[in-house]
Amino acid sequence: MNRRTVLATTGVALGAALAGCLGDADPDDATDNTGNPADDTAATTDGPDTTDHTDTTTGGSGGVAVEDIVVRKAVTYTSIMGSGGVLAGPDRQYVVATVRAEEKPSLSGFSFEADGETWGPGLPDTRGAINYAVAGHEGGPVSRSLGNGTSYLAFTVPSPLSASDARIRYRGDGGTEWPLPEAATDRLAAAAPQFELDDLTVPDAVSQGDPLSVSLTVTNTADVDGRFLAAVYWPTKLIADDDESHVVEREVDAGETASESIEIDTGHTTDEAEPVTLSVRGHVAADRAVQVRDASGPA
Repeated sequence: MNRRTVLATTGVALGAALAGCLGDADPDDATDNTGNPADDTAATTDGPDTTDHTDTTTGGSGGVAVEDIVVRKAVTYTSIMGSGGVLAGPDRQYVVATVRAEEKPSLSGFSFEADGETWGPGLPDTRGAINYAVAGHEGGPVSRSLGNGTSYLAFTVPSPLSASDARIRYRGDGGTEWPLPEAATDRLAAAAPQFELDDLTVPDAVSQGDPLSVSLTVTNTADVDGRFLAAVYWPTKLIADDDESHVVEREVDAGETASESIEIDTGHTTDEAEPVTLSVRGHVAADRAVQVRDASGPA
């Protein structure tokens, strides 16, 4: 994903709405700079996936409705003033839903409940400032101060999670709950793919402005087919925000190996010749040092 394109195309449309949400934040809705409550992304989002996506809409009370509940073993996310990327882990998964409200509900009033346990909304370990897209839900704040209109909830929960009573609950305005549809409940309990990094090929050096070719090879070591997701992060010191990310996504059958190659624009890397770090985060993690040559500051 290219953050410069995202800032140009989404900044005007989202600026007023997000500024309003942040300016009117409840004390109960305090977040840190990752979007966590005390959470969550630039132009790549998870598209429709019939294995874990449901269009079921459930009724609400007090002008609050929760709909379009999605369960994903890994997600891409998008942020403003940051790189966005991928969230994945061997023992966690994500429940995401759309909230529609006539009046501003309190974020702290929502929880995800299953098998006698409760989780609050939040996506840990995200990069960037305001996350506005995750798991195909796009265009409003994610697990931040909620506003009237459309916002999004995201919960990080254990994986697998077997429960017959999984639901999202809203405790405000008399209390309401939305049970997860059967397909989403089954997805919660399903095993997830696991991936091993076989190879990451990165040049030892690059002249700033030349494309950087990166290739990686992974193997699905689990007994189930699944989608491989990882973000490749590259420094952009000449842009006043976080590193730029490029999402790698492939469907990989159980026991199979897959390779992918990308090219990275190095024109905004640094203002001096120096070594920088290319990082991979998602289903696999790795770091490689690259010497940048012929670098200079902005013209």
